[in-house]
This record gives sequence, C-alpha cells and structure tokens, in this order.
Amino acid sequence: MKIGEIDGRSLHPFGVNLTRWLPLLVLVGGLTGGCAFGDLTIQMPQSGTTTGYSGGKERVLIVPVFTDKRAEQRIGMKKNGYGMDTADAFPSQDVNTWLGFRLGNELKSMGFQVNPQGDNPNATKIQGFTHQLFIEPVVQWFTVDIESDISVLIRVSRPDGLEAERRYFVKGLEQTIAGNIEYTYVASLRKASDHLINRVAADVMNLLNRFPETPARP
Repeated sequence: MKIGEIDGRSLHPFGVNLTRWLPLLVLVGGLTGGCAFGDLTIQMPQSGTTTGYSGGKERVLIVPVFTDKRAEQRIGMKKNGYGMDTADAFPSQDVNTWLGFRLGNELKSMGFQVNPQGDNPNATKIQGFTHQLFIEPVVQWFTVDIESDISVLIRVSRPDGLEAERRYFVKGLEQTIAGNIEYTYVASLRKASDHLINRVAADVMNLLNRFPETPARP
C-alpha cells in the first residue's frame, strides 16, 4: 500500500477520497473548459407567461423600443474551468426591441391596446431604459450557476400630467454542470426576463388603476 492510500483508494492530503470524486471533477473541468473559446449567440426567449391580470379595458398604451443605456453590447460571457473570461455571448436580436416587444405583448394580454408609437391625446407612454442585461457563468465546486442580471428604468408619462418612474433589478439562475451550453443561458435569461416583465406589467396596471386618465380638453 502506497502513502496516501487506504485500501487502494487515493486520498487528498486533507482526507478527500479522490477516486470517488475524480470522474466528476474531470467532467466539470472538461465541460466548462473544452468549448469555452467560441463566441455564443443567445436565442432571445419569447414571452410564454402572463401575469394573470386582466382589466386593461382597451386603454391605449404606447410602448416603444427601450432606450439603450448599457456599458457594453455583448450580453454575456463564457468561462473556462478556472473561471476566466474566454469568449462573448451576443443576442440573436436587438435587446431593446426585444424588451419593448415583450412588455407590450404582456400588456396586451391584460386587455390594453398597445402600439409602439401613436398620437392618441390620452395615451399613456411606457418608456423603458436598459441599464444592464448580462449572463455570466459562476463556477462552483461541482456545478456552474448561469446567472442573468437585468436592470431597467421604466418611465410612465401621460398628456394629463401623470409622471412616474421606477428602477427594476432582477436575477435569473440556472444551475448546470455544463457551463457553456446555449440552452442553459437561454433558460437563465428566460427566468430573469419573465420575472421582470411580469413585475413591470403588474405595476403599470396598479398605477393606472390608481390614477385614472383625465380626458384631454378639446
């Protein structure tokens, strides 16, 4: 029997059974590092959930494309097994158009009339500003957490003088042992974006119910 073995099993100096964990360590290292050097295109997830709210009452909303305030145009990174940034992730479509469409679609499902632009004198405008949208693998002991962070500012304005704004920050998490596979990035982003859109849409509904429109004077 060699030093560092018990009944033929290899041991780490701190007493960890390496024979038991070696296959998993090799698997994690290989999956997070072996395909970490090519850029990734993320298929932006489309809306598939609703708040369950109703009561839009055909009120007209203008929901344009979001305004971009991000510091960088990539929406994520790939990492190797050592946690090093090795490649970029880019969106399959414009991020700000995607966010505007998703919010507008959610509000439509609640009974609002939604247009990307218009001149209705009583229409409420919902303008979004994208401050952050980023997906990052966080390497753990035996898994990889794919974290999506989205930060937006939503500004609501109406011709009768209503003005309101709120900042939102949401996180999506997808855990995997394969840190650079596209579907894990998409799943993480879907969780974050669903949570964001549902929160914003519900807040818009509550705000407009609390402060009903004042008809414009002729």
